[in-house]
Amino acid sequence: MRQRLIVLLSITILAAMLAPLATGQQRKDVDDREYTEREDINQTYELAPGSRVELSVISGSVDVETTNGNTAEVRIVRMGETRADLDCYTLAIEHTPSSLVMRHKQQRSGECQNIRAKQQVTLRLPRTVDLKLNAISGPVKIGELDGALRLSGISGRVDVAQALGYSDISGISGVLTITIPRMSDRGIRVSGISGKVDLRLGGELNADLNVSGVNGDVNAAAPNVTLNKVGHSNFAGKVGTGGSVISVSGISGSVTFRGE
Repeated sequence: MRQRLIVLLSITILAAMLAPLATGQQRKDVDDREYTEREDINQTYELAPGSRVELSVISGSVDVETTNGNTAEVRIVRMGETRADLDCYTLAIEHTPSSLVMRHKQQRSGECQNIRAKQQVTLRLPRTVDLKLNAISGPVKIGELDGALRLSGISGRVDVAQALGYSDISGISGVLTITIPRMSDRGIRVSGISGKVDLRLGGELNADLNVSGVNGDVNAAAPNVTLNKVGHSNFAGKVGTGGSVISVSGISGSVTFRGE
């Protein structure tokens, strides 16, 4: 019962985080071809190593590519069914040498309370940045990242090619796939996922595993992973000789630890 309550609470929190997308940005089940009004945003910014990059409240796909340089490239396609829909919202971009913040901002009066709009976001970022994505209604794909990763309130499939820094991933409604060749001392936290979780672990990775509140199968599908059941839906184990903690909790779906 406790594990079921954890999953239900996570889904409730996710719904609350995505409420602005459901009530303000779009009506669902509208083909992209219906969004006849479009505007392209193409910008480049210089960022220092370890810079903070944030993107929030997006209705549509997000694709993050990573590079070895210090230049961030931003391409956003804003779409609306009518010109009035497009004029009801903006995507504000704030930049400093150590931060890049992109936020959806929408008028809330008159006809702007219920519009048909969508976005497509493509980012090329230095792989050393710390990345935070919040309230995304659409699939998310992220390249190889050396910095910290924070994902929350995402309705759609999430694929992370590589996470080396601290990762905190919560409130995902969809399949989560993440590759972990190695990680920082702070470890990785995955919680509140409504969907399958697939963790692809490097052959030289050493980590402790803490799995709890899983409503589905838990599989050790890599030769360097050991798992022991310690409760009704709780497991403890190791990757290699053990180390920093990979914590997985509140999952409505299967969890698989497999080789990279």
